[in-house]
Amino acid sequence: MFGILSLPRGSFEILGFFVVFRVLHSLLTNYGPIPSSLATASARNIWMYRNITVSFVHSFFSAFLSVYCFFDEPAMLSDMFTAWSDTAFVLVVMSTGYFIHDFFDMLIYDARKSLDLLLHHIVVCSAFFIAIFNKAYIAFAVCSLLMEVNSVFLHSRRLMCFHGVSKKSLLYQVNGIMLLLTFINFRFLTSAWMTNYVIQHRSMVPFSHFLFSTVGMALMTGLNIQTFMSLWQADFKREQTK
Repeated sequence: MFGILSLPRGSFEILGFFVVFRVLHSLLTNYGPIPSSLATASARNIWMYRNITVSFVHSFFSAFLSVYCFFDEPAMLSDMFTAWSDTAFVLVVMSTGYFIHDFFDMLIYDARKSLDLLLHHIVVCSAFFIAIFNKAYIAFAVCSLLMEVNSVFLHSRRLMCFHGVSKKSLLYQVNGIMLLLTFINFRFLTSAWMTNYVIQHRSMVPFSHFLFSTVGMALMTGLNIQTFMSLWQADFKREQTK
């Protein structure tokens, strides 16, 4: 019992946020309404709608807090290895709890079609565990969460599709423009910035951490490119052809 009580700081917080997201998912499953378009849909599509709704909630809070963290503690922009703030720590802990929830959610309901995202969650959670339990790299972790700014519009697009919003509507098109702009700025440019920072400051971290971060960023970049190409084929290229 005393061993459990002596767990590193962040352990109970991660568990707490994991429970919060599981409860939210359970409430949506048992009491949340679904769009009329899903009235006769498959169980997988109904699960996906609820999964994306929970993801949207996480993205919304993470997007706001990740931007706020750099205004709250500007030192994190220049020192992503040792700079720290309580808000940044809570954000990383919250996101770790969410990614663990989402990992098990996909593992149970959609493992075969979510292998790339399952791998993504393993890499992200491993990186966040290193940051939380070593009390370092918190700013680097928060920087990676800037990508959630784009996820807000990415999940909004999926939810609008579920609700039958026309792709010709102003709302959908404005969201599409913001999706494209934030994808470039908060995914591609952020990934490039983080990779460059790690390479330039590789002498400041253990080689194992440097290797893990470079491999992790390479995987993240590959997943971002894959997602961007899917979006381009689905929306932007189709509209350009028309």
